[in-house]
Amino acid sequence: MLQLKTVTLAAIVSATACCLAPLTHAADAGKFDIAGITLGMSPEEALKALRVHGVNEQSINESRLSFGYSDGLNNHRTEDFTHMIVAHVDGFVDGKRRTDTFNLFFSPPPKGGKLVAVRRTIENRVDPVTNGQFRAAVLEKYGAPTVQTPANINWQFDGGNRNCLNTSPNGIGIPIPDAGGRNAKSILDMVYARKGGQHDFSRFQTPRVVSLDDCASMLQYNISPGEAKPATRVSAEMIDVKNWVNAELATKTWVEGLRQKAVEQREGSSNKPVL
Repeated sequence: MLQLKTVTLAAIVSATACCLAPLTHAADAGKFDIAGITLGMSPEEALKALRVHGVNEQSINESRLSFGYSDGLNNHRTEDFTHMIVAHVDGFVDGKRRTDTFNLFFSPPPKGGKLVAVRRTIENRVDPVTNGQFRAAVLEKYGAPTVQTPANINWQFDGGNRNCLNTSPNGIGIPIPDAGGRNAKSILDMVYARKGGQHDFSRFQTPRVVSLDDCASMLQYNISPGEAKPATRVSAEMIDVKNWVNAELATKTWVEGLRQKAVEQREGSSNKPVL
């Protein structure tokens, strides 16, 4: 069972057809970053990158999670850990808003503490470049995409060749799970099918995926069509599917081990009944 709490870090530390291109190999994974933020970063490294980017210090918020388990009589919880960091650059010019918001997601223990997903949302009604200019800048930075539509540009890397989070035929779309909501899905819900109410680790949500190794890490920019129109809202997602899934699987094993140990300790300390 998950428990979520949020703290403010500032108070703690001062086009229509798919255009397919050859898949990027794992060796190229290091070139994929969002504003200097790369997958695999620790929370401390990610915070440093956010500050270099210029986020408002008072906007930095950390969401922490813990896992609950029971020995059959008493409830226990793990130590909490960083699940998500949210921060933004925010400003007004002549009453018009310009924001750059980041949501960073981290894997859980015992193999946790690594950045596994980023969501960035840029809203600019002050001095936006055009959609065409933004699209050109993105392509110049990251190179030829794996899939491109008029509204989305998607790169797949780290060896996989499938979008394991979306069943769309063209492989576009990166829905990022968020464990904080009532109806939120985990990364395991997004990747694996279910059978009898449990995850079926032999079946995947995306057709033709037969192994977790098929699942690519991905970066996607979402830019509205209309090259001459101002880019007033642009969003981007980046995700490491395999490492996030493996971390969640390790967590399940770890928490079950803690539960079994707690049961053994409770039973070992029990006194014989007086008969």
